[in-house]
Amino acid sequence: MLIVGILLLTFIATALQRITGLGFAMLSAPFAVVVLGTHQGIMLITALAIIASLLMLPSMWRDIDWSRVWWIGIPTMLSIPPAAWVGTMIDGSIIYLLVGALVIVGLGAALLMRGTTQPVTSRGAQILTGIGAGAGSVLAGIGGPAMTIFGVLSRWPVASFAASLQPMWIMACSAVLVSRFTLMDSTLPELEWWAWMLAALGIAAGMWVGQRALGKVNDRVVFGIVVVLAMVGAVLSVITGIMELL
Repeated sequence: MLIVGILLLTFIATALQRITGLGFAMLSAPFAVVVLGTHQGIMLITALAIIASLLMLPSMWRDIDWSRVWWIGIPTMLSIPPAAWVGTMIDGSIIYLLVGALVIVGLGAALLMRGTTQPVTSRGAQILTGIGAGAGSVLAGIGGPAMTIFGVLSRWPVASFAASLQPMWIMACSAVLVSRFTLMDSTLPELEWWAWMLAALGIAAGMWVGQRALGKVNDRVVFGIVVVLAMVGAVLSVITGIMELL
């Protein structure tokens, strides 16, 4: 049952990430945490997210905004070790509740501000986005909502947003694996080799479906999906926190 769940989740999450740039960890992490526990669940999804982004990178290369990759990606990586250290002193359920609640409030505020303010594109905003994404990634396995909030406020074009997130996910997830392993004693689950192959198959199939959908989905629809995914990720984070408390 676990393997079927991983296969389906990697397929759906990869297809959405190929179209929108995010969604892999936000959809998969809550499921993996419930089934495998916080430590192994986040480690598994983080490792699979690296594979997914590496496979997507070549086809999205030309749309990457490298300036934003560095200004957001480097703060993301730098914020992960201290966030992991803080995470060792806080109950996991509280972390999920806090991360989810902050995302819901932040994304709601960003949507309200979007139509009434000028685009927010400053270096400071990019650095704060990176810090938020890094903390969310290592503590709860979801860094996408912070990216979505910046995408909303900066009115980042969909194609560039989706492409630029892939190298940032590779940077962030690599730092998460190292930090959780060294600071939080997290380990990858001991899955059989064929389970990893099935997960890779789900990723490959999801990429193919997502690639086929490109150009057939209106940018406004894609943007709407991005916002919904971020909000779903936040709600699932809150639910995960409540379940762990109970």
